[in-house]
Amino acid sequence: MDTLRKGTPVRLSDRVLRVTQDNPGMFTGPGTNTYVIGGAGSPAFVLDPGEEDDAHFEAILRAVGGREVADVLISHTHRDHWPLAPRLAEHTGAEIRAFNEDPPFAAGPRLKDGDCLSSGGATLVALHTPGHASDHLCFLLEEERAVFTADLVMGWSTSIIAPPDGNLNQYMASLERLIELGQGGGIDVLHPGHGESIKPPLDRVREIHRHRRQRTDQALEAIAAGVATIPEMVERIYTEPAVLASSTQVG
Repeated sequence: MDTLRKGTPVRLSDRVLRVTQDNPGMFTGPGTNTYVIGGAGSPAFVLDPGEEDDAHFEAILRAVGGREVADVLISHTHRDHWPLAPRLAEHTGAEIRAFNEDPPFAAGPRLKDGDCLSSGGATLVALHTPGHASDHLCFLLEEERAVFTADLVMGWSTSIIAPPDGNLNQYMASLERLIELGQGGGIDVLHPGHGESIKPPLDRVREIHRHRRQRTDQALEAIAAGVATIPEMVERIYTEPAVLASSTQVG
């Protein structure tokens, strides 16, 4: 059973440790998940070090456990995922890798869709999955058929799509890519950027896809009915306070 504990490394599998930062909020849920990925005794990848914070920095180092850090990986450049990365990279001598062409930190070679990173029996494939953010990456851990979904898919909430960088059409296409990847048993588990791991994985992905499609249809119906402002549209669509709260949370 998955147990979310802040500041303490939680072993999810032979190759995956999760450290949840103590930065809960509307946009982070219970906190940002940092993942240490790699076999015992081998160089590890650190994914999404989170916000600048001494306690979380020390917790990541405990999870690394004296191993070499192969790379510090950034899923996307929203500020709850990366500010601790430069400090961690300086401390460990690792490079920071991201999709963003002009990241707000000194980075190594840019990651592209389909790039493979291997270390210590862990092979990560970078998947460009825009929508929540234009530079958003998921990572497929091939040996465990696990996908680190960052803010594309979370169990506790849907993800906000905020223009100009967010794009609903791209987000839907990214969900569909994940569904296609998972069909036929290609994915066993999802490890999100916020909240507990998701299993079985595709049920949640399809649920979010249906939810987004439903909201889009409702918005189009509201426009056709003459609704002219966003507050009027919100009042028409979100008729239950609990639904509004859950659908506007964001990782």
